[in-house]
Amino acid sequence: MKPITLTLCGWGPFRDKQTVDFTKVSEKGIFLITGQTGAGKTTIFDGITYALYGSMSGEIREKNSVRSDFADADTPTYAELTMMHNGLLYQIYRNPEYMRPKKRKNGGQAMTKEREKAVLTLPDGSVMEGSGEVARKIQEILRLDYRQFKQISMIAQGEFARLLTASPGEKTRIFREIFDTALYDRFASVLRDEANTLYKEVMEYRHRMDEDVRQFHTEDEIWKELTSGETHPYEQLMDRLEVLEKDCRREEKKAARRLEKLDQEMVELEKRIQQAETDQKAFQKLRETKARLEALKGQSGDMAQKEERLKRGEHAAEIRAEYQQVNGVEKQLYALERQEKEEEEAIRREVALVQECSGIYEKRDLLLAYYDLSQSMEELKKRKAAGLNRQKQLEKKLLCHQQDYLEQEKRTADRQHELTEAQSRYRRAVIGLAARLVEEGKPCPVCGSLEHPHVAGTGEDVPDEEQLNRLQEAYDQSAARLTALHGQAAAARAEAEGQAEQNRRLADEENALLEKRGSFSEELVSFASIHNREEVREQAERYTGLIKGLEVRRQNKERLSADKARLEKELAAARESWEKALEKGGFAGPEAYQEAVLEETDRKNLSEAIARYRLELGAAAELCSHMEEELKGKEETDTAPFLDKRNSLLEEKKREESMRTRWSIGASDAARTYGLLKEKKKDMEKKEKAYGIIRDLDNMASGNNAKKLVFEQYVLAGYFEDILEAANLRLRRMTGGRYELSRVEEAGDGRSKDSLEIRVMDYYTGKYRSVKTLSGGESFKASLALALGMSDVIQAESGGIRVEALFIDEGFGALDTESLDQACGALMGLVESDRMIGIISHVPELQERIASQIYIEKKNTGSHVR
Repeated sequence: MKPITLTLCGWGPFRDKQTVDFTKVSEKGIFLITGQTGAGKTTIFDGITYALYGSMSGEIREKNSVRSDFADADTPTYAELTMMHNGLLYQIYRNPEYMRPKKRKNGGQAMTKEREKAVLTLPDGSVMEGSGEVARKIQEILRLDYRQFKQISMIAQGEFARLLTASPGEKTRIFREIFDTALYDRFASVLRDEANTLYKEVMEYRHRMDEDVRQFHTEDEIWKELTSGETHPYEQLMDRLEVLEKDCRREEKKAARRLEKLDQEMVELEKRIQQAETDQKAFQKLRETKARLEALKGQSGDMAQKEERLKRGEHAAEIRAEYQQVNGVEKQLYALERQEKEEEEAIRREVALVQECSGIYEKRDLLLAYYDLSQSMEELKKRKAAGLNRQKQLEKKLLCHQQDYLEQEKRTADRQHELTEAQSRYRRAVIGLAARLVEEGKPCPVCGSLEHPHVAGTGEDVPDEEQLNRLQEAYDQSAARLTALHGQAAAARAEAEGQAEQNRRLADEENALLEKRGSFSEELVSFASIHNREEVREQAERYTGLIKGLEVRRQNKERLSADKARLEKELAAARESWEKALEKGGFAGPEAYQEAVLEETDRKNLSEAIARYRLELGAAAELCSHMEEELKGKEETDTAPFLDKRNSLLEEKKREESMRTRWSIGASDAARTYGLLKEKKKDMEKKEKAYGIIRDLDNMASGNNAKKLVFEQYVLAGYFEDILEAANLRLRRMTGGRYELSRVEEAGDGRSKDSLEIRVMDYYTGKYRSVKTLSGGESFKASLALALGMSDVIQAESGGIRVEALFIDEGFGALDTESLDQACGALMGLVESDRMIGIISHVPELQERIASQIYIEKKNTGSHVR
């Protein structure tokens, strides 16, 4: 990066806009920025670093405190840098946050905060805004962040020895970005992660194998001894599992043979038990059959009674038709008699109702006429009340119109009076105006008299013609309003009188209806007050219906009487036939018949019960005879001894099956565990082999080696030694060959893995010493040599980073004359390398040695650049 121009406005000691043109002083490569103390020399470097990164060159200066105290209130504060990098032109504009006056039209002095702003114009003309975004873009372009830029390109005041005495870790961070060695650190990190991953996988296999070992249960003492330690001998355990599997399989076969023998014994025993149980069941069934046969024989008397009962029931069923004929006719006759009585009772009720309704039916026309008259009177009353109410409203309306008319009449008279008075004053005023023309000794223009003893005056408060017109217009409007109100009042009077006439006609109609209602008898009026029109209409219709219904019921009564006579004849014939049937069936009378009657279902059930009894009795006798023949010569055997023997065999078989299952499970568990361990051991050995290789590489790259160097530090050490070699070329010249910088190659505490510690060889003593023991002037020489050497190596090793400008702020005041000559000689030697070297100093010797200068002039109104 090489600056072209820097513009600062309202910044620090600069009151207004000041521009530094570096092209005028950079032709010879080295230039001096000089001026009085406090003039603003270091402010130039602050402006460059702020424009690039939004931060100041020194740590004690803050960007929000750069607002110039000399600047006017409306003068902005900003820094603008134009720079060249890799042959491309960039322009950066930044302003810090500061307080400025508000832009008010009324001239107020209120203040507002100007926000921090950053704008970067790229070579292609595109623009990027935002403080953070611009800083990140500049870091991407220069490949240096703010801190690295300060330590490589700008040795700020009070920070000469910062890079020289920086910690190895700080140097590592600086060089890592410059030489892009983060790749080696990432490579070491990948190795470390891979080694950790493989180690975890190996341990995971061990844990899983240990879990398989714990899951295998056995009482084998050798197994318990092998698994008693913290680590397990997997090979020996797998050998023992093979032995255990063979032992278990052998014992399993023995148990299987014993079970086979027990099964044969069980088959023979089951046959004997089955035969004994079959005989027992046969003897038991014989005993039950005999008992059943005896029980059936004991029911023979009861069965005889049931047979007799069934016989009588069948005889009763044969004459059931005659009984049903008599019973049916009796029921029909009874029903007719009941209907006849109901009809007689209904006729009596309806006759009474006819008599009750006859009075209303005969007076129905008069009652309906009375109801019509009463309805007309009610309607007339409503119309009369409405008419009276409307008459009151109209009379009230008329009164309002009359009051409005009287009030308007008074207002019209007032307007007329005002108009008359004004016209009179106007006429008198006209005479007075004419009187002003009268002169003594001259004839009066009115009467012609030469003497004028009483000349008329004009008077006061005389209206003009416009006032008269307004009064005339007001009078005319009032008179027109009076005429309109007179018309409204007349119309209201006519409407009220018309309504009164209508009310009188309604009163006459009401009197006529009252006179007509007086012609009705008091009895009818009293009845009408108790009953309404609908009740009268309903009673009349009911009377007509009752008359018709009464005629129908009398006809039904006659039909029922005829049917009754016919049924009485049928009943006599049916009873005669019934008595003959009782005698033929052997029944003494109806009571005997009723006792013998059985329903068809009962007869069927009784018949089936008798048949079933006979069948069961014959079957039991036959079965008993057959079973006695089969069991002839056999004895009943007790099965208890056989059952005890079977239980004993079952228990023994259960124990043998448990042993066989135990040996089978043991063999399966041993085989399964062996297979799991074998498979996991094979995979684990592969992982262990890979882990061994990666672990060795990780130890080598992470510093666990003889030199205690991590991989990145090893690479950085090479770059660092190149930097020290380039720095020593200048340091030896500036110190007359006394000092030489070198890298500390051995870790002092045996634990540190950093290799960027610097020491200095003092050839006056022949010993190495710490750079922190150098004096201020010696530290400046070493820092300057280190910065210049780093610049050379960076440009030689990395094409992406170009240190084209180096700025040195003060420090030369600590040098004696000889050291100053040596430093200037070293700096002048850099001109050939196309570098821009800017030095801030007020040392007179430098002013004499460096021709290209930027002078900062200090005044009480602010500094200026010239």
